[in-house]
Amino acid sequence: MPKTINISQNHQLSGLDKHELIRIIEDLQGEKRLNDGFANLSETGSNDAALMWRGRNRFLAEQVLPVKLEIVPQLSYPKNKGGEHRIIDGDNLAVMRSLLTDFRGGPNSGFDVIYMDPPYNTGSDTFTYNDNYNLSKSEIEKLKKTVRYVEKGVSLDDPSRHTKWINHIAPRLWAARKLLKYTGVIIISIDEHELPRLWMLMEEMFGEKNRIATVVWERSRKNDATYISEGHEYMLVWARDEAALRQMVKLKGKWREPKPGLDIFMTEFKRLKNIHNDDYSEISKGLKGFVKGIKKGDPLWTIRQYVGVDAKSANLGPYKEDDPSWPGGGGPNYSITHPNTGATVRTPPKGWVIKSFEAFQDLIDQDKIVWKGDGTPKIKKYLLDGRESDVITSIIQKESRQSVMMLNNLLGFGDAINHPKDHLILKRLFSVVTWNNPNAVFFDPYGGSGTTGHSILEMNAEDNGMRRFVLVESGDPSNKKIGREEYTNKLTAERIRRTLSGKWADKKDRPKLPGGFTFYSARKDIDRDILMASDRENLADIILQIVEEDSNRQDCRMDGYKYLIGKTRLGYGIALVWEKGNVKGHKPLTKEIRSKIMAEAEKAGVTKPVYIYAVANVSPINDKLYKFQQIPDSLLARLNLLEED
Repeated sequence: MPKTINISQNHQLSGLDKHELIRIIEDLQGEKRLNDGFANLSETGSNDAALMWRGRNRFLAEQVLPVKLEIVPQLSYPKNKGGEHRIIDGDNLAVMRSLLTDFRGGPNSGFDVIYMDPPYNTGSDTFTYNDNYNLSKSEIEKLKKTVRYVEKGVSLDDPSRHTKWINHIAPRLWAARKLLKYTGVIIISIDEHELPRLWMLMEEMFGEKNRIATVVWERSRKNDATYISEGHEYMLVWARDEAALRQMVKLKGKWREPKPGLDIFMTEFKRLKNIHNDDYSEISKGLKGFVKGIKKGDPLWTIRQYVGVDAKSANLGPYKEDDPSWPGGGGPNYSITHPNTGATVRTPPKGWVIKSFEAFQDLIDQDKIVWKGDGTPKIKKYLLDGRESDVITSIIQKESRQSVMMLNNLLGFGDAINHPKDHLILKRLFSVVTWNNPNAVFFDPYGGSGTTGHSILEMNAEDNGMRRFVLVESGDPSNKKIGREEYTNKLTAERIRRTLSGKWADKKDRPKLPGGFTFYSARKDIDRDILMASDRENLADIILQIVEEDSNRQDCRMDGYKYLIGKTRLGYGIALVWEKGNVKGHKPLTKEIRSKIMAEAEKAGVTKPVYIYAVANVSPINDKLYKFQQIPDSLLARLNLLEED
């Protein structure tokens, strides 16, 4: 089982070109502006439209303690082996900070898609929030360990329920932004209870110019509604940087999805062609019978008009007869002569959609016109001539009970979670926003019933992809069917196990899907004992997490060295001496070890002084070469835990 799964690429600043370096600098400047904006804007009012709440000025400055990620082999799949995906049991905010080591967002690193399904604050949710917003800074410092986070249900008649929800979601949105690749997309599900506040937070944190769309999922009809049935919810789609995303559009094309029903329709077309060979009339007759009676909502609805067949159909598929009129009127008005009768055909009242006579004549020469006597002719539009895909619309209609039934078939208890998301809808969105990239990396900090993971596994199975996901779940204390401590294992991970193994609760034959996941526990906060009991790799992870604000770049980790573990944003090296010895069980920093570290620093091209972490130092002091950082006190001090420890 791998100790660490490092999906991000190990690009160093020296390997980036001028434009990438400029982009990183601009990103850091933008982050500083955001930081200043939240820190300095008065909570009693502003000169511009902004979301005001008690806690606005403090949430960015709040200390988020990193957590220790421990692999649990017996809960991984395959058992005691694990795989490329990750399922993490723990508080998502602390885990998101820990993930910065491997997934900090940059030009070539970070998550391609972050999907969030946070509590909707409907009056029945339980979620963590910072309840310190009504305390002074000195009171917060004094009571940090006793107050810290509050976790309890928030009722609809709670006068501060919106403030509590914002104090929950704001730091997580900020953390998500740091984890998102520059060309990445974040999708957040929400309903009407917190939509206005989430929208304003997104505009401030991600920028109004980076909004992509608002998708509405029409999932049910509430016939018992007193006024109007609100049976929908929203998905806010935002880019980390729409300008960077637009460059991807130039390379890969616009976001599109395969036309619904295309495979079914083309299978029937090929069947008819094998029967009738080049009898185009009979093939066309067969297609008309195949789509007869198709109703709106059927996968074949948008293809039902493609029933024309000619010699070009062998390569371009069947065609439909398209209206040649200029949309809205005012199109060009020129005369077209029927090639057989010599008569002038009827010109559409709105003008021709073809801009010039020469262009129309070119279509005639290519036999792409269907003549209607002296009436207005039609234009042949072939199904496989650039019409195999559709733009995804902002309204998705699908009953939510289908996802409940599917979860019941899979796990045997579909009612264990309220309103599970539809994994097929997520598959559509994930495929579109990544151009169906088979190597895309996904993150879901509210793992829930594992819907995101299920979606990715099916996508990989369909095209032999190597997509990866990271799911984080801390359990739902309000859930009466699954206990808090078992929630991530028995719901999130169990769904993924059954999806991979094909062993659904309904006992029906299901295919095994490729892949596996490693289960992590992140329930332990960092303290003196954990630091001293850590192995080298885990301690290196903790150090890089703690100094991440000094390493605010696309990747601070460095592999392949005995002592060197990373470097800061400004290029200063970070080294760790963690070998068995006679000082608290470990070797101190000696002159000999220091020389080896300096040789590694020279080879890696890092800047001096190098920050060297060790339990003790017996090497001559030389501030130009290195800065000694004592383990564990220097780390505990950075976490404001030294005096309490």
